[in-house]
Amino acid sequence: MITLPDFEADARKAILDEAEQHAREEIAPAVQEHAHDILEAYGREHDYDVQSIIDAGETRVERRKGSIRIRWGWPEPAIFFERGTVDHVVEAKNADALSFVWEDPPDWVREEFEPEGDGYRVFLPKVEVAGLPESRFIRDTLNWLHAEFR
Repeated sequence: MITLPDFEADARKAILDEAEQHAREEIAPAVQEHAHDILEAYGREHDYDVQSIIDAGETRVERRKGSIRIRWGWPEPAIFFERGTVDHVVEAKNADALSFVWEDPPDWVREEFEPEGDGYRVFLPKVEVAGLPESRFIRDTLNWLHAEFR
């Protein structure tokens, strides 16, 4: 008995193989690059170091039965850059103090703390921080992607 190939199943598999390869090599990197370009421009404009958000970004391409899914994600602090924040107080909750290098600090910091790198290493129980303007890097990237597929 002669068995004929299953052309429909073979075609479906070939199309999914091609779509998955295109998602991994073209779509996922392009979307991530677009989002990171927005973040980098935002960082330059507002004098924020956004590299840790960029470095922590993850992209996954998943193949399930008859579909390909691409997922992008960034760690929780990224949402503060996406949506922005209001002026607020940050307190040391799980430690005795917050510690960071304060570049261009006021005189009292220069008198009380030691220089380190490009600023002064401070240890404070809490700090008042100015809010962040929204970057919209996630929403704008999804809108860009939507327009690409129209």
